[in-house]
Amino acid sequence: MDPEQTAPDFRLTPRLIVGLAIMIAGLVLALDSLGFVDAGIVFRFWPLVLIAVGVAKWLSPPHQGASGVVWIVAGVGFLLVSFGRMSFGGVWAMLLFFIGANIAFRALRPPAVRRSGDGTEAFDMVAVLGGAKTGPTSPEAAGGTPRDFKGGRAMAVMGGCEIDLRRASMAEGKEVVIDVFVMWGGIEIKVPEDWVVVNFGTAILGGFENKTRPLPGASKRLVVTGTAIMGGVEVKN
Repeated sequence: MDPEQTAPDFRLTPRLIVGLAIMIAGLVLALDSLGFVDAGIVFRFWPLVLIAVGVAKWLSPPHQGASGVVWIVAGVGFLLVSFGRMSFGGVWAMLLFFIGANIAFRALRPPAVRRSGDGTEAFDMVAVLGGAKTGPTSPEAAGGTPRDFKGGRAMAVMGGCEIDLRRASMAEGKEVVIDVFVMWGGIEIKVPEDWVVVNFGTAILGGFENKTRPLPGASKRLVVTGTAIMGGVEVKN
């Protein structure tokens, strides 16, 4: 065996879970046609797929806590619906409870824009029934002292967030993460031309759109994670 060969990097990802779920569904239908299993009984457990996707989002890098919890809560709710223990209205009630708890948790945290002692910058934005706008200070405005962008989080519920990072700095080869949550709203992120945007977001009756055109050889990576429910996230430069 070639000593340079290494074992494949196995990771539990949402794509893997969905692929396995489709494969198992096909197998169950085949066994049902042969009379070995009752597909109707097995398919009552389909919300377990949503829970598994949420767990994968929670555990796999980059960490997608809010997005993972949404999938887990939705999966538990639909599982209760499948067994007649809850109505569809109850599922929405659970989601609204989570959204409210998330907003309250963020409200107890420090102000939206934070500057840490190591020269980094980050933000934590919330827009509910309104709009929010932010952008980090440029190095020139700080007397020429470099400040690397640290990443951040943004939530828009029936509102919008505008995040202008076009003057932000990042070290070559570095990767930062922005975690978003959108419900009946939108988030717009503007980035420099030497950043490469990687999308790990999940859209439910919504969308993630990457309109950036990075410069050739760009090695600075911005990872966008999170969930858009009946809303949208747009990244451009």
